[in-house]
Amino acid sequence: MTERPLIVVGTGRCGSTLLSHMVRKHPALLSVSETFSFVTDLGGRIERAFPIVPITGRHFWSILADPQPRQLTLLANDLQMPEVIYPWSRGRFTSNNLPPILQAMLPHLDLEAPDRLFDELEAEVTAWGDASGTDHYRRLFQNLCARYGKQQWVERSGGSLRVVERLTETFPEAAIVHLVRDGRNTALSMSRHIGFRMAILCGLQTDSLGVDPYECADRSDEADLSDELADTLPENFSADAFNRFDLPAALCGHYWSGEIISGLKALEKVPSESLLTLRFEDILSDPTTALVRLSEFAGLEPSNDWVEASKALVRKIPPRWTQLGSAAQRDLSEACQPGFAALAANGIEYRIGSEPTSLGAK
Repeated sequence: MTERPLIVVGTGRCGSTLLSHMVRKHPALLSVSETFSFVTDLGGRIERAFPIVPITGRHFWSILADPQPRQLTLLANDLQMPEVIYPWSRGRFTSNNLPPILQAMLPHLDLEAPDRLFDELEAEVTAWGDASGTDHYRRLFQNLCARYGKQQWVERSGGSLRVVERLTETFPEAAIVHLVRDGRNTALSMSRHIGFRMAILCGLQTDSLGVDPYECADRSDEADLSDELADTLPENFSADAFNRFDLPAALCGHYWSGEIISGLKALEKVPSESLLTLRFEDILSDPTTALVRLSEFAGLEPSNDWVEASKALVRKIPPRWTQLGSAAQRDLSEACQPGFAALAANGIEYRIGSEPTSLGAK
């Protein structure tokens, strides 16, 4: 078994779900998709998910299995992200206690009996002795590789570019695939996605309160919140209030630009031979070339069967941001301009207002 895992990073809503579906079709690759997204509670509990001190197997299991407040708030209000594929009708868990790794990762591995896999892993992991969080993750993923006869694991979580520095420090042996997409389409998709709406909403609340409202009950600065933000605090939360919250695509464009700029800076530390940049648009327009590049980067022989099976997943996606009004298009393009400039400086070109160019040299 190779010890060189792959970690796919991106801003989220950049096409990484499609890439995960392609990875799952490869006979040598094990997709542990959305592990880090859900164990960090949509990015709100990063420190807890990546402890720097040795922990017991039982402590590590709590990171994987303890229900998370943001996710439970959404599920309890019938706000289910499309990434959550737990089979409610035949599972024993409910929207009030669903563990993070049962939201997506384990069901992708065993959709028929994810609870059974969960129980088997619990018995093993809780018996492990003290080790770093990194070594616990490695042992878990290698355990799953052995179970399913795979050579290496691939982790892909939406929005993982924001923690890429932590990921590269945690898994220095990993090969990093950076997936990028036109920021205008990405930002518009973020503005409509339950998980990103929740993450950005929490960020706005935290900025105003000075504390994370899901981790601290202090509301001494609640008067600084707008009515929309106050109505979506955990104690007031409702699906109606959440859906009414106005999240402009341009605000998500600013978020996208910030993530791209900081993410590219962190990726400067990754050796060039351990970094592959793929554009979502190139996967759509020429999936064969993109998949061969990915396979060779992973150290695997390109398989015609895998390429053909993966190509069948591709659907052409027209640019939806151009359907916005002219003012909204202008605001969105301006918000994404810093991110486009940072990408261009790294050889990844997007022509503003027209079809994207080919991937640059980097």
